[in-house]
Amino acid sequence: MLNKTLAILAASAALTSGASVMAADWTKNVNLCALAAENEGLVTAGEYRAKFVRGGGGATKTVAIELVPHDGEAMEAVCKIRRGEVSEISLA
Repeated sequence: MLNKTLAILAASAALTSGASVMAADWTKNVNLCALAAENEGLVTAGEYRAKFVRGGGGATKTVAIELVPHDGEAMEAVCKIRRGEVSEISLA
């Protein structure tokens, strides 16, 4: 019984640490997409916040973010990211 409990605790710890690594990857992708939106002139730096909406994909990640301005209407941007670079950005 003790071995089973220890195995469950070890698996739980491994899953939790894996989840934080994945969250860090999505945070990086949200930041890359937001920067691409700034570079395309869709938003002005410092006048909005980027909010993660959804993401997925394999080698090429697709991330959707909501660009929420301090005043005005929010818009959604979708980015395709491969090898740490945004290859495509579009407004949804």
